[in-house]
Amino acid sequence: MVPDPGTTIRPHRLRPLAGPRRIPVRTNAHGTPVVVLFEGQERTITAIQDHWRIDDEWWRETPTERMYYQLQLEGGRVITLYRELREGTWWLQRY
Repeated sequence: MVPDPGTTIRPHRLRPLAGPRRIPVRTNAHGTPVVVLFEGQERTITAIQDHWRIDDEWWRETPTERMYYQLQLEGGRVITLYRELREGTWWLQRY
């Protein structure tokens, strides 16, 4: 067991890990992502492995409305993006 360090807990210094990051995305005429600026380079999306919609916290003033995409990029890397449907912004979901 780890001994108690005796210091005061400071919740104001806590921060979430692996939070989402805004990311530039180019879409086709249907709004489907086709190119993403990932790690400083434009990457073509070679496959959409999955997509799903989340509608949550409907009781709040601004409910969560997102469309998620699990995408395969050229070179084989798989990432998850979501689009904030109310704002139209794209975010990289990091795990």
